[in-house]
Amino acid sequence: MKKQDDNSSQNRRMFFQSALLKIAEPISEFLNTPLQQVNQTEDFFLRPPGSLSEHEFLKACHRCNYCVDACPADAILPLQHEDINLRGTPAIDSNHQPCVVCSSLVCMTVCPSGALQPVEVHEIAIGLAEVNHGLCLNSQGINCRHCIEMCPIGEDAIQRDSQNRIKVDPEGCIGCGVCQYECPTDPKSIVVKPLAT
Repeated sequence: MKKQDDNSSQNRRMFFQSALLKIAEPISEFLNTPLQQVNQTEDFFLRPPGSLSEHEFLKACHRCNYCVDACPADAILPLQHEDINLRGTPAIDSNHQPCVVCSSLVCMTVCPSGALQPVEVHEIAIGLAEVNHGLCLNSQGINCRHCIEMCPIGEDAIQRDSQNRIKVDPEGCIGCGVCQYECPTDPKSIVVKPLAT
């Protein structure tokens, strides 16, 4: 009888150990998951609004993640890059989440180093959208206005030309990336590229 009790006790122990492991495993995975980062898949990346020129930005940026934490859209993430000078610096991946040009533009105001400078909305210069007309649905006779309708700047930045093709105005486009994010084609027919600095 004692042997049966021992077996029963051992079975209960194994059951609870197994149950505990099933509960603890996802918690362990969560705790070991690194902070989400921008993976550089292109030969370029975008900086947050108000960034200094790339050379000056890299000298000034503390990699403190204040702008990352403050961004209400979760658009700014630390850059994952093989170059140690770039790794951990804040960047935007418009395919993941574009800058939504929030009313507070808080990323600029929380930066303690001056790598991000407060500027007016029309002075933001994250990049410039470029259209690949070969991929664009409008060039294939399909009426698509996603990029125009979703652009926070509006037709001052993007519109249709006389041939019904999407046209980006370099004077109005701030490079927020909303057009790229909203574009329904794969690969994207509109992509924001950084300005030469």
